[in-house]
Amino acid sequence: MFGYVRICKPQMKICEYEVYQSVYCTLCRYLGRHLGLPARMLLNYDYTFLTMIMMALSGEQCELVKGRCVFNPTKRCGNCSTHKEAFEYTSALTAIMFYHKLRDNINDSSGVNRLMWQLLMPYAAHVRKKAAKLCPDEDALVNDYIRRQFEAEKKALESGNIIIDELCEPTADTISAIAVKLSRKPEERTVLKYFGYFLGRWIYMIDALDDLNEDLKDGSFNPLALKFGLTAQDVLDKSENYENARCCGNDSLNLSIAEAIKYYELLDFGEFKSILDNIIYLGVSEAQKSALFPKEKKNEKIRRDNDDIKTGVEEL
Repeated sequence: MFGYVRICKPQMKICEYEVYQSVYCTLCRYLGRHLGLPARMLLNYDYTFLTMIMMALSGEQCELVKGRCVFNPTKRCGNCSTHKEAFEYTSALTAIMFYHKLRDNINDSSGVNRLMWQLLMPYAAHVRKKAAKLCPDEDALVNDYIRRQFEAEKKALESGNIIIDELCEPTADTISAIAVKLSRKPEERTVLKYFGYFLGRWIYMIDALDDLNEDLKDGSFNPLALKFGLTAQDVLDKSENYENARCCGNDSLNLSIAEAIKYYELLDFGEFKSILDNIIYLGVSEAQKSALFPKEKKNEKIRRDNDDIKTGVEEL
C-alpha cells in the first residue's frame, strides 16, 4: 500500500473531514498501542480507506470522543470508540505489509540504501510477529504477493516481453483478497473481490507512473519505462516516447478506476458514503493528476496557499 487512496480535502465538508481525521487518528493510536510507538510512522491513507470501508459495512454506528495527540499533546483530535475489529485488522495489516515490503526493498537495493533497510529489519520483524498472530492468513498472503511480484518482474526482464496486465496481477489479486475480508456478508464479499482487484491494478499503475522519472534515474524496475524503452534522457527531452508511456499509464489508470467504481456503487456504505465518495471520485483523480503533472500540482498548491494568505491579510 502506497498512500495514493486519499481524500480531496478542498471538496470535503468540515464535519466529514473531522470524521475522516478521527478514523486516521484512531488507527494511529491502535498502531502505537499494539505495535509500539514507532509503528505510528507506518500509517498512511490507504489503510485509513480500508478501515472506513470495514466500518461502513459492519453497520455499527460510529461514536467519536475527543482525545489528545501523542505527538502534539496541545492538539485535540477525534477518537473512535467503536469498530475495534476494523482498527485491529488494519493495524495488523499495516505491520505485515511493512515487514514484507522491507524485505523486498533489501533485495532490490544496494549500498547505503540496503544498509538503511537492514537496520529497520529487527523492528519490522518484531511488529510483524505480533501482527501475524492476529492475521496469519494475511501474513501468508502478503508473503506470496512479494514472491509473485518478484517472479513476474524477473520474467519480464529476462524475456523482454513487458505485459502490463501480468505485472499488475499480483498486486490486484492481493488487494482483492484483502478487500474480501472487509465484510462478513457473502453478497458483499463477492462485490468486494472485484472492487479490490481493480483498485489493486490502479494502485500498481499509479505507483509506476508516479515513480517513472525517479526509477529512470536510479535504474529501478518500472513497467512503463521497460515497455517503451525509456532512458533518463527521454525525461529531460520530454520525448514522444516518454509522453506515450505517460499516456499509456494514464489510460490504464482510467480503465482500472472506472471498473472499480462499477463495483463500488453496488455497496451500501451508510453514514460513510459521502466521505468514501470523496475519495473514490475526487481523491484518486487528484492523485492521478499529481502523478502525471507533479510540477503543475506543486505550483497550484503554492498559488492556493498564497491566495489563502492574501485572503487572511485582507480580512485583517
